[in-house]
Formats: sequence, C-alpha cells, structure tokens
Amino acid sequence: MYFPPAFLDIMVHLIVHLVRKIKCCGPIYLPWMYPDKQYVKILKGYTKNLHRLEASIVERYITEEVIEFYSEYIEKTKSVGLPESRHDERVGGKGSRGLYVITPSIEDLQQAYLYVLNNSNEVLPYILCHEGLVKKSNPKISKNRVLKEHNKIFLTWFKDTILSDDNASEMLRKVTDGPKRNVLTWQGYNINKYSFHTKA
Repeated sequence: MYFPPAFLDIMVHLIVHLVRKIKCCGPIYLPWMYPDKQYVKILKGYTKNLHRLEASIVERYITEEVIEFYSEYIEKTKSVGLPESRHDERVGGKGSRGLYVITPSIEDLQQAYLYVLNNSNEVLPYILCHEGLVKKSNPKISKNRVLKEHNKIFLTWFKDTILSDDNASEMLRKVTDGPKRNVLTWQGYNINKYSFHTKA
C-alpha cells in the first residue's frame, strides 16, 4: 500500500505500526520508552551541582526514597512534594489578618440586629404576631407601610414582650440584649475550608 507524503503525520505514522509492534513485542507499554524519558526529566530536575551531575541526582534521589520510606512509619505525615492545605482541620471561622475594632452607627447596628431576628426560627412567631398587631391598628395601610412600621418599633416591642414573658427561652432573653457596640472586623478570614480577603 502506498501512502501520500502528507499522510505521514507523526501520530498517524505511529498508529500504522502499532499492530505489527504488538505482534512482535507484546503490549505496547512494555517496549516504549516514553515513561523512561519522562522520568529522566524528573531526575534532571534533581541536578543542583553542575560539576557533579550524577552524584547530585543520586544524593537527592536517595534522600527522597528515605523520606518516603520513613513516612510510612510515622503517623500524620505527608508525602514529599505534596502541598498541605491550611484548611484541613479548620471548619469553623478564624480571622487570619487585619484585625480592626470599629464602632458602627446605631442605625447600622439596629439594621443588623433586625436582620438576625428576622432570620431566626424562634423569633418568627413574635414577628408574625407584631405584624398582625400593626395591621390591626392600621387596617387601611399598604403592605410596604406595615413593613416599615414593623421594622421601626419591633425591637422595642420584642424586648418588652420577652422580658414580661416568664415562659420565654434563655436564648430569647439573651437576644433581647442586642448587639455589642464594638465590632471586630478582619481583612482576611478562613471559614468552611476557604479563605476570604477584602479589597478595601
């Protein structure tokens, strides 16, 4: 069979001879030199002393073999060359850099406090009850106006209601104290195996 010159691309040329080579030599991965050539590249990377190439390669190869051998007998060790994650044993949050203490305005604190209460399942019945009271006292106002009135007076009403209720849980009594004035901020924070950094 005759092939045109353009057909003899290197990849096609290799495939043409694969069947005959398998018949002569067995599985193709046994006689091929590609893995050996790749490993030679790794060994060349061990070279640090250009005047003693072979000795430098042997020394670093033996060092790595010894460390790998001993790592099997030492608990909680990592293989040579594998980077370690700083998040492996940290799921909870922890600040990493740039600690500052700020004092936000009262409006910002109340907005954050209201956000926490609105997303608490234990506070939800009190929220619905207060919205019902606002609607009952002003039956003709719109939903947006009800929400504004609710957000405006809910914190005071909630505190008075919890303090006067003997059956309120301990968590609700602690929540009524409100947030602290001083807030810790971080420029870097590690949580849930991720790192977050602020731009400004």
